[in-house]
Amino acid sequence: MKKVFYLFLLLLFVTLIKPVPDSDLSRQIQQRVLTVQQGLLHEQTAEKVELKTPNDQEFAINNIQINQTKSEVEKKLGKPKRITANEYNEKWHVYHNDYHEFVMVSYDNDKVTGLYTNQDLITSQKGITSKMNKEKVRSILGEPEKEIQKEKVKLIQNDEDYDVFKFDNIYTTVFYDKHENNQIKGIMQIASSTEDKRTNQYHAGSDDYKNALELQNFDLVNAERVQFGLPTLSYNENVSQTARKHSQDMVDNDYFDHTNKQGLSPFDRLDNDGFDYITAGENLAYGQISSIYAHHGLMNSLGHRKNILNKDYKELGVGVDIGEDLQPYWTENYITQQ
Repeated sequence: MKKVFYLFLLLLFVTLIKPVPDSDLSRQIQQRVLTVQQGLLHEQTAEKVELKTPNDQEFAINNIQINQTKSEVEKKLGKPKRITANEYNEKWHVYHNDYHEFVMVSYDNDKVTGLYTNQDLITSQKGITSKMNKEKVRSILGEPEKEIQKEKVKLIQNDEDYDVFKFDNIYTTVFYDKHENNQIKGIMQIASSTEDKRTNQYHAGSDDYKNALELQNFDLVNAERVQFGLPTLSYNENVSQTARKHSQDMVDNDYFDHTNKQGLSPFDRLDNDGFDYITAGENLAYGQISSIYAHHGLMNSLGHRKNILNKDYKELGVGVDIGEDLQPYWTENYITQQ
């Protein structure tokens, strides 16, 4: 029986590497060196943002705080690179500079109601930084929330990979990286007024919302990769169609696995859809309430993390489907074509 708890998490991954002809390998190495050089050039030329201690609230993300106006945000960050629906019936506005300085901002009536980053853009009145671990965070902020009471359901906090704190009329979720001594890996802030309007665990599964989860997942992967000096991946809609069909099949036939009921592996499905590839990998996630939670769950699983941070991948396709219980299924297909 499937569980429907707020913090339920299932993850699977698989990778395949095919032999590469010498000429192709040489070309890939040259391209990789060029990409690294371009990344170094970006680091040398990009203007470093001066992060300031917030005045009004405990946290700021890239000098942005809850309740600031949209015009104030865009004066600092420019126009969003992407706008997609979120689980709060609002929209995430995504700001970044080639996936550096990555921030997601949600608005209601042109006021900031939500913030997120998975990069070192956090400032705090109490001196909390991205280098702090869970034990230190709790010693400063106190014990995290154990539950969030909704109109129809009580959301229980029992996941060791993140903490939820409430202060300043804001729910602050601190995500930890268990492969880096439980250091802070990301932070999400949601205004209490916005969180309180959400009466259910999951959002209704419209096509627009499913596509939003796919694109958010893609952006989160690239925002992760640049922090490790890796090239960003290109979005491949055809690969996304392959991924989407697998998520739909898992929903329709009530299973969660890389191998479908016909015995086809991810690589069989890519082959059948006409892809000629050198290497490919697949990550699966199920049951998380958003792409942010799904991404952090994947990063805390070593095999999935290796796919996300694999230097040999060039493209990514993401497919999401949502079952009758409104729980999303994510399929990430990573690929490098011939």
